[in-house]
Order: sequence, then C-alpha cells, then structure tokens
Amino acid sequence: PFWLKLVAAPLPLGSHTTKPCARSCAASATMARLAAALAALAWCVADAKVLRAHQQPPPEPAAEAPEKAKDGGYGSKGDACMACKASGTASCAMFKSCVCYATNAHFSVGGVPDPTDTAHFAWACGNEGGSK
Repeated sequence: PFWLKLVAAPLPLGSHTTKPCARSCAASATMARLAAALAALAWCVADAKVLRAHQQPPPEPAAEAPEKAKDGGYGSKGDACMACKASGTASCAMFKSCVCYATNAHFSVGGVPDPTDTAHFAWACGNEGGSK
C-alpha cells in the first residue's frame, strides 16, 4: 500500500547524527508521514461514500422479457430480440454499449434424425460470434 511506503521511507541523507534529538526528530517525521497517509486514506473512503450516495437507480426496461421455451432458448427471433431489449434498457452500461443480435442456435447434427425442436434462439450484445 502507498501509505506503508510513506511510513517506511528512509530518512534523508545526513539526518542520522549522534545528536540527542536525532531519534525524536526521526520519530516525529515518521509520525507526520503516518498522519498524512491516514488522512489521505480517510479522504478516499469519504469520497467513495459520497459517490455511492449520489448513484441513481437503473432505468426501467423498455420492454417486457418474454418467457423462455422449455429447452432454455427463445421460440422465435422476435422473442430473443425483445429479451435483449428488456435487458439492454434496464442497465445503464448495457444501454450505452449493447447492440442486440439474435440467432437460432440450432445446428444440424449428423446421424440424428429430424429433430422436433429446431427453434432455439439466443441473443447477444455484439456480433463477435460471427455468422452462422
């Protein structure tokens, strides 16, 4: 921690003398450094409390999130988009940075006869996954 460096910092060259006050002067300097470090720490804690006191609650979602299907995905691309919109507008961070993408996460698997559920839509806040 930074305050430990302040307290444990060596005294300037030439401060180590055989005079009787050398030890008390060194102790006073160490105490002054410690007091400054504690004051800085108290200021940081007080500043953090002030910032927390002025936080606003997250915004209300602009859409109602649809229910997920039994398989854990959404039944249509529209449902996945609405879920993204509901999540994205209910968070300040997501509202500013989220660009919604929805895709069907069903992939055909060789050797598996015609599956009955081919709609397993999911959403993401970016297109980093690439095209299907």
